[in-house]
Amino acid sequence: MRGPLKFTSPISSMIWIENNHISIFFSLKSDGDMLFTRTDADLKRTDADKKNKKVRQNRISFFKKHNIDPKRLVNLAGIHGANIATFTRESILGSGSLDPDTRIPNTDGLITNIKNSYLMITGADCFPVMFWDDSKNVIGAAHCGWKGIIGADHRGLNADLRRPDADSRRQKSGIAIEMIKRFKRDFSSNPADINVWIGPGIKSCHYYIPQERAELFSKNYKNHIIERGNQLFLDLAGIIKSQLLENGIKPEKITEHPDCTFCEKDKWFSYRRDKLINPERVEGPEIIEANAFIIHLK
Repeated sequence: MRGPLKFTSPISSMIWIENNHISIFFSLKSDGDMLFTRTDADLKRTDADKKNKKVRQNRISFFKKHNIDPKRLVNLAGIHGANIATFTRESILGSGSLDPDTRIPNTDGLITNIKNSYLMITGADCFPVMFWDDSKNVIGAAHCGWKGIIGADHRGLNADLRRPDADSRRQKSGIAIEMIKRFKRDFSSNPADINVWIGPGIKSCHYYIPQERAELFSKNYKNHIIERGNQLFLDLAGIIKSQLLENGIKPEKITEHPDCTFCEKDKWFSYRRDKLINPERVEGPEIIEANAFIIHLK
């Protein structure tokens, strides 16, 4: 029998959703930066090493505080696309949890059915979206930026996480839709059985977009483009929800976190907010600070 879904919101540190099968954890800003930077980035090697050392310390503290075994956790290195990696081998566990160089590369979505495993993504305005199918004991985590939401033409990785997947070179339909397809293809999930949690991200109150970006969304998502004054704003969370519903997810299976990362400065890191406050500080993507979002298959 499936346990009821519980929503818990402590005043400090972690917030989570859980039932008998899964738990969803996420860090708060007070837990510190959780995003590793690339050691081959333009950022000076010494600066990258310094940042990664601090992030590793933050992760160790967060994992220890909440009894998360880093040897059972997998973290990806996102590219703001729609590539997804499915894995069923325990040898992958531990990838990227405490070492930036072992993160799953060129990937914005992870899916597994390994018991007592954790999937982790990081975000600082992009939406973390968690999937789970209790009937199949499968979980998934997706990092949803605007490019991934609309679909991106990137070379993907197949189930062994190493060789190119030729099928993924085509234009994808959006990472949320691709996640549903993978659940169906790899684990025979019925979309009606899949639960989805849309986490905090930058909402339409602050997500201003230029005209050329609005044109990319206008054909399929015109109703999610909002005009206020002389500016255009985009409702990314609304688009994700529309994609889920159009691809078989039941409305009652979707839970959306109410927070806007831009608005809630004491809880969430925000790339756009911090860039506006101090443009030089976030001149390159390598020095973004981000929260951690984790789903655990019990």
